Amino acid sequence: MDVVQGGTAGPPPYGFEVGYIEPGGSELRRPLADVWAVWFEDSAPVRRFKSYKGQRHLPGLWWSATVGGHIGYESWLERDHVMLLDLDPTVVGVSSQPF
Repeated sequence: MDVVQGGTAGPPPYGFEVGYIEPGGSELRRPLADVWAVWFEDSAPVRRFKSYKGQRHLPGLWWSATVGGHIGYESWLERDHVMLLDLDPTVVGVSSQPF
């Protein structure tokens, strides 16, 4: 693929679909080529963050100043990444489990 202006590597491959939940709560499936402009930061997570007694990972919610709301995580490793993204001034949006 040739690199085009704007930092992208050309059109996305065909045959791939992206499934996500729009802010209104409806589940959508679209070809990858059609969702390049969707703001996934506004999408709800596609699955719940379950917790139960004795589990080996620690899910939770991080309050993000970047998005002005909670971002779910399924492990402390994910939490650490969310924390670092939240502290980075170049990051303008973060989404949790959007696909």
